[in-house]
Amino acid sequence: MGYATDAAGTNLLDSLETHYESLDLLATLGFKVPMDGTERKLCSNIEEVTTFCSEWESRREAYPYEVDGMVVKVNDRRLQERAGYTSHHPRAIAYKFAARQATTQLLSVEYQIGKIGSVTPVAKVAPVSLAGVTISSISLHNEDFIREKDLRLGDTVLIERAGDVIPYIVKAMEDLRTGEEIPVQFPANCPSCQTALVRAEGEAAWRCPNYDCPEQVLQRIIFHVSKPAMDIEGFGKQIVERFMELGWIRSLPDIYRLDYNQIAQLEGFGEKSAANLKAAIEKAKQNPIHRLLHSLSIHHLGKKAAFLIASEINHVLDLKNWTIDDFLHIKDIGPTVAENVQAFFRQSENIAMLETLASLGVNLTATDDDRPVAAASDGPLVGKTILFTGTLLQMSRKEAQEKAAAAGAKNISAVSGNLDILVVGETAGSKLKKAEALGTVTIYTEAAFLDLLKGGED
Repeated sequence: MGYATDAAGTNLLDSLETHYESLDLLATLGFKVPMDGTERKLCSNIEEVTTFCSEWESRREAYPYEVDGMVVKVNDRRLQERAGYTSHHPRAIAYKFAARQATTQLLSVEYQIGKIGSVTPVAKVAPVSLAGVTISSISLHNEDFIREKDLRLGDTVLIERAGDVIPYIVKAMEDLRTGEEIPVQFPANCPSCQTALVRAEGEAAWRCPNYDCPEQVLQRIIFHVSKPAMDIEGFGKQIVERFMELGWIRSLPDIYRLDYNQIAQLEGFGEKSAANLKAAIEKAKQNPIHRLLHSLSIHHLGKKAAFLIASEINHVLDLKNWTIDDFLHIKDIGPTVAENVQAFFRQSENIAMLETLASLGVNLTATDDDRPVAAASDGPLVGKTILFTGTLLQMSRKEAQEKAAAAGAKNISAVSGNLDILVVGETAGSKLKKAEALGTVTIYTEAAFLDLLKGGED
């Protein structure tokens, strides 16, 4: 939610009754906003909205940059407040234009193997320009997609960019077939290691069950060093591929025993780059264990589930003794995740790999970041709801919320009859006024809030 204040901290948005007024104000201040009457329009009913959107869709090709739709907003700011907000903007309606389409020829199908062995077919098509982008590769998702579309090599296919972003094959143009087209045959064996593919009941993807499949190993290592996992800065896909080609990396532990003197001699590196990589890897060794668990590419173990499991253990290797029931007692951990994680930790080679990581200095012990903030049972804010507004000077908003939770409070996101405490920082605006109008909310300054917490510690 945006805010604007004057030097005295008065909320200026309260003086604007409509969204249109706020756009006009921004325009007078020199901000680039949609031009009145041509790029934006105040409509009195939904029919006018539909007409304006249709007019824009009809002339989208003439616009100097890509436009994939229109946004319809409530003009009355009071009604906007009642409609509520997403995590980053007031609720609105997005009117998407119909996807633009083109035709091209399906030349071949290649198969990519993911980090858990899933085999994804990718169509290679004759390059074609669509919505400002040249398209030559399109995901075919899985075998069922190919069968449903009855795709054949040599077909003329109709394609579009879903949401004007992701290339998608709509259909094969059957009336243009010559009889020379060849049905696409999904492989029975892994294209990387030739292991027979398997397809689990209820799943659409064929998978290579060979954990040591070279392509899977590559993809697991690429994911392990990536930002969502161990977050090793500067260790991207191309570097992983290069080090694997040189034979320096064959498994996850190899990442943590690289020869940085060798790396410094590589073209494009040098001593400084090698030192930076070493520092990033050393830093990653100290990661909380929920990152390590997520980085192992265990099927269905996502970021959230990894954190939930990490919060229940003291050491990663504790999991080798866990039963299915141990996993299922954790809220939001289901049987599929439980079975997959248990299967991973029942494999002796996986345990040996983790022990090797530990010997190389990778942290396997739970850290404070692996523990959810515990609410005090006897804290000064037990049973209270709390909200922070304005700019806090002595701590970040996140730190303040963590302190409140540790003192027993529940953080909520809006001023309502359910709110007990409002903590106000600098330039507090409409939330403060609403709380004052309710008359049931206790209002603290940041300093008073901190004093309250100190009092609870005495």
